[in-house]
Amino acid sequence: MSAAHATPGDTDFDYVIVGGGSAGCVLAGRLSEDPNLRVCLIEAGPPDRHPLIHIPLGVTWLIKHPTLNWRYWSQPQQHVDGRKVFLPRGRVLGGSSSINGSIYVRGHRSDYDDWAAWGNSGWSYADVLPYFRKSENNEQFRASPYHGVGGPLNVTDCDSYNPLTDMMLDAADSLQLPRTEDFNGREQEGFGRRQVTTRGGRRESAATAFLKDADKRKNLTIICNALVSHVAFDGRRAVGVEIVQAGTPRRIDARREIILSAGAFASPAILMRSGIGDGAELKRHGIDVLHHAPQVGRNLQDHISSPVQYSTPTTIPYGISWRTVPWLTKTIMNYALFRRGLLANTGLQAGGFVRSKPGLDRPDIQFILLPAERSADGRMGIGHGYGLITLLLRPKSSGTVSLAGTDPELAPVIDPAFFSEPDDLDDLLRGLRLARRILEAPAWDSVRGAEIHPGPQVQTDDALKDYIRASAQTCFHPVGTCAMGKNAGDVVDPQLRLRGVEGLRVVDASIIPRMIGGNTNAPVIMIAEKAADMIRGRAPLPADQGV
Repeated sequence: MSAAHATPGDTDFDYVIVGGGSAGCVLAGRLSEDPNLRVCLIEAGPPDRHPLIHIPLGVTWLIKHPTLNWRYWSQPQQHVDGRKVFLPRGRVLGGSSSINGSIYVRGHRSDYDDWAAWGNSGWSYADVLPYFRKSENNEQFRASPYHGVGGPLNVTDCDSYNPLTDMMLDAADSLQLPRTEDFNGREQEGFGRRQVTTRGGRRESAATAFLKDADKRKNLTIICNALVSHVAFDGRRAVGVEIVQAGTPRRIDARREIILSAGAFASPAILMRSGIGDGAELKRHGIDVLHHAPQVGRNLQDHISSPVQYSTPTTIPYGISWRTVPWLTKTIMNYALFRRGLLANTGLQAGGFVRSKPGLDRPDIQFILLPAERSADGRMGIGHGYGLITLLLRPKSSGTVSLAGTDPELAPVIDPAFFSEPDDLDDLLRGLRLARRILEAPAWDSVRGAEIHPGPQVQTDDALKDYIRASAQTCFHPVGTCAMGKNAGDVVDPQLRLRGVEGLRVVDASIIPRMIGGNTNAPVIMIAEKAADMIRGRAPLPADQGV
């Protein structure tokens, strides 16, 4: 994706969008459909030209990339053995959709009904489903009322699924755990194959999906490699943003609105640097308080997980060893010539959603099949193995994002407070025990080696909790730090307008009031689709009460 039309002297627009991630790309594409609007999209990172971005399995190398990833770290986590937890975020056009695992999961329908029940009118499942469909071109579920055809974002099955997928499904069957054909359809609960955002063997990021035509429009300016310092105000109205590009500061003005789409870490940080946040906290940094909004940067939630892993004497799982040199060579050639095979896929091709105890109204645990040896940093390791990642879908723990200082180059201070609510550890423990039962099923016997994590010596609840604390990692789905709500203290209203000021909205994962039961990229794209209609003054798409 080029950064065309980024003229240094061009500074006056109708809308300025801060952050070229999933939400920002959608907004830039949709708002610039109106030729009478001048739109500017500002991204802190470079254009999405790196070849690894466009290879779906490139996530393996991008997860810690030194220039395309912010590579944030949490504060030492009191309940995770005092460890700092790695928190990757995309720093490139397309944002995290350019470096993620390309998984398309929307969450449970009840998540959105909860948003509406809490006073966020227009955000029930019936309200948001039309926007999920609007964004989507689903290659398999073309006749499904839950999916769209003809939208910008291509969604499809994996090019191929590792044989471990069928073993996992058979193991789940043996425990009378349900199957589902579509995690985004009538019933999320169950085990099945995952769909991905790819097109013809290449990654379908928000940038490739929503900017491939918009990039050529004369009314859209894309500015890359520009860091936003703060929002500029005239009184209490947002009128522009101050940026630094190639060491040179300048201001970009907006006649109508500024839209923050910088994500759950950066959007609250920009607000705080702009004088919007907890007044006492801002004064400690010498920032003049424009609007006392203590919930800015609070309510941070993220998915936390822990794996069960086995070794295997076979080469059925993906892996790197001398035995797989011919296979690796064939895999590379297959992708180079035909855009097919492992490189055209995510490595995380299947999984399941389950309720870990009776009485729950929706799944609280997600399992992700690991069809490979997993190294300590989460990448494909040397050798051969397999397992299940156990992910806690709705943690009760919440943390904060705050400032380290006023310099926009400084990373925000991120404290997710993992397991600060004891129920979270108990819930993840139940999921981990179920993961073990699934992996002990006879369906795995043809590949079975030794359990290497947690290891057969780790059996008691206390020992397993110690293992979880030592192994837990985020699943890279931060939300909630500029939460939407009906009350005066909520950061944004249901129209995503920032309370207490004018001309400023937040449109990204930070507005999600409570964590959803699934990956967050598809929901963020939906949020931006819906917000684009709000911003343009259009009537919302009709709610779909029939599904």
